[in-house]
Amino acid sequence: MAIGDFHLHSTASDGVQTPTWVMERAAANGVQVLSLTDHDTTDGLEEAAAAARRLGLRLIPGVEISTEVGKADVHLLGFGFDPSGPRLQEFFRWQREGRLARVEKIVGILRDHGMPLETQRVLEIAGEATVGRPHVARALVEKGYVASVQEAFDLWLGNGKPADVNREKLDPQDAIAIIHEHGGVVFVAHPVFIGENYVDVIRMLRGLGADGIETYYKHYLPETVARHAALAQELGMAASGGSDFHGLGNPDDRDIGDIPFPDERVREFVEFIDANCACGAIEV
Repeated sequence: MAIGDFHLHSTASDGVQTPTWVMERAAANGVQVLSLTDHDTTDGLEEAAAAARRLGLRLIPGVEISTEVGKADVHLLGFGFDPSGPRLQEFFRWQREGRLARVEKIVGILRDHGMPLETQRVLEIAGEATVGRPHVARALVEKGYVASVQEAFDLWLGNGKPADVNREKLDPQDAIAIIHEHGGVVFVAHPVFIGENYVDVIRMLRGLGADGIETYYKHYLPETVARHAALAQELGMAASGGSDFHGLGNPDDRDIGDIPFPDERVREFVEFIDANCACGAIEV
C-alpha cells in the first residue's frame, strides 16, 4: 500500500462511502496523506477534514473537474486551493447543474428503450451528492434492468453507448485558471483515458498552465508509469498518484492506497504542494 492517495471519491459526488468512511479506510490501509477529489464539489471536505484530524491524517484540498478538448473528455485534478472562494463555488454550482440536466436526458433515452426510471429516484440514490451516471446505473440495477453497475455502463451509459449524453463542459484553460486563481495546482487525471493522442493533449495542457500528471494510477503497468514519469520530467511537470476509489465494485477497482506509488514519490508530491499551494492541508 502507498502512504499517499490523491484521487478519492465519496458520497459527496459519485462514490458509495461517506467522507468519514473514506478517511477511516485510508488510515486502516496505512495511508498518511491524501486528497478527497469528488467531482465538481468540495462539499465533502469539511466532514473529511474532521475525520482526518481525528485519525492523524493530512488532508490536502482536492477536486476533480470535467473539461473537454475536441471530442475527448479530459479530467483535471485540482489540489491545494482555497475551497472557500466564492467564484470557485459558483463554478461548481454551474457544473452540478449541467450534471442534473444530463441525467434528465439519460433517463429520457432509457425510457425510450423500454427501461423507465424516475429522475427523482436517481436523485434519491445520489442523496446530497453531485448526481451522475453511477447513480443512474444503480437505479438500473435496482429496477433489475441490468445485473451490475459495470453492465449498465457496458451496455447503456458508457462512452458511445445508447444513453451516452454529452453535457456542457468547461474549457480546460478556464478550469486551470480558476484553480490557480484560488491558490491551487492542476494535474491531468488518468491520461490514458483521454485517447491515443493523450501525449499531445498533455503538451497542450502544459502550455495552458497544467502543473502535473497523474503518473501513478490504480492499475497502471510499470511501463505505463515509466512513460508518464518520463513525460512529466520532459515537460517539467510534477507527478501525482491515486486509486480513483469510488467503491462501486467494478472489476478494475482498487482499494484506497492500492497504487504503485513509491513513498519517495509521495513525499515529492507533498513537497510540491507545500511549495506551490495556498492551502496545503485543511484545518477544522
